[in-house]
Amino acid sequence: MNESNALEALIPGPRRLMVCAMFHEPERWWTLAELAGRAGVQPATVRQHLAALREAGFVRDRIDGGRARFQADATCPVFAELQSLVNKLTFRNAFAETILVVEDQPATARITRILLESWGYHVLEAHDGAEAIDLFERHGDSIHLLLTDVLMPGLTGPQLAGELSRRNPALRIVFMSGYPNDSLLESGVAFLAKPFNPGSLSRMIRRELDRPAARVHYAHHMNP
Repeated sequence: MNESNALEALIPGPRRLMVCAMFHEPERWWTLAELAGRAGVQPATVRQHLAALREAGFVRDRIDGGRARFQADATCPVFAELQSLVNKLTFRNAFAETILVVEDQPATARITRILLESWGYHVLEAHDGAEAIDLFERHGDSIHLLLTDVLMPGLTGPQLAGELSRRNPALRIVFMSGYPNDSLLESGVAFLAKPFNPGSLSRMIRRELDRPAARVHYAHHMNP
């Protein structure tokens, strides 16, 4: 059994992602929202997972400024072994977040995919809404963020976001477009203007993955 399978067997599902984050940065105190972002789940769900991890002796908590914070427990009997295992997997990107890129221009989709993969993310690529929904039906449980163009044949980006966020309210959404879009900007959603540079893309993706999932309704009637 390799390291990834061993860790999955020991700590399955979202708890594994939380443990990987905390043991990779053992001196950091994490908020519920930050751990929810890493695990791709709602903050309310994180509490249940953290209670189990605390009971198992993997994490500890404290109250700081009225907010609960969590950290890898250095007194855990297998702290050194678990940290070593997590660091190996981090290097291999074995638990990186998965991003669904939807872009109808193949060249732009390919460049975006290359950039994201170079930063350690797993990437699924689709060129229209129908293809994206098909991928989501097969891989939805592992997709953390949707990066979608706004104007596409068939379903628009907002329409696609509405459909996928209905299926998974914890899904993060980032829109991208080469055209100004006041309705999207005024709605407060994450929007990346094209052409974008690698730094802007990297910061936007990391910011959205780290923030708590919001129950935003991506209305089908948004003007793209």
